[in-house]
Amino acid sequence: MASEDSKKTTTVEVVEIPAGDLPDEIPRNEFAVRVLKAVKDNLLGKIMKGAVSDSTDYILKKEMTKLADDVIRFRQAMSTRMLNDESLSDKDPVCLERLPASFEAGWKEWRSGWENREELAYQAFLKMMTSPPPPE
Repeated sequence: MASEDSKKTTTVEVVEIPAGDLPDEIPRNEFAVRVLKAVKDNLLGKIMKGAVSDSTDYILKKEMTKLADDVIRFRQAMSTRMLNDESLSDKDPVCLERLPASFEAGWKEWRSGWENREELAYQAFLKMMTSPPPPE
C-alpha cells in the first residue's frame, strides 16, 4: 500500500517570483499564453524523454541480441574445436573448477577481433582448462 501511495505522489516545483515583478492583474490572453507555454514545454519534455528512452532501449536490445549470438558462436566454436582436436584424449587431466575461468579467458581472446580469434580463444581456453588445479 505504501508503494502505491508513493507512485501516486506528484512532485510540484515551486517557482518564486518577487512580488514586484508581477503585475496586479494579468490579461486573460497573456495568462492563457503563459499556461499553454508551460504545458507545452512540459508535454514536449515528456515526449522527448519517451522518444530518447525508446531509442536507447532499441539499441540496447539490438546489442544484447548481437552479444548473445556471438556467445553462442563462441561456445559452438570451442565445442567443435575440442571434439576435433586429436591432441586431446579422454584421459588428459582437466580441472572442472577452472571451467568458468577457461571460458572467460577464451571469451577475452574471442572478443579481441583478430583474424585468428578462434584459434587464440581455443588456446586460452585449453591452457586454463588443462592447468593444474589450484592448491588447497
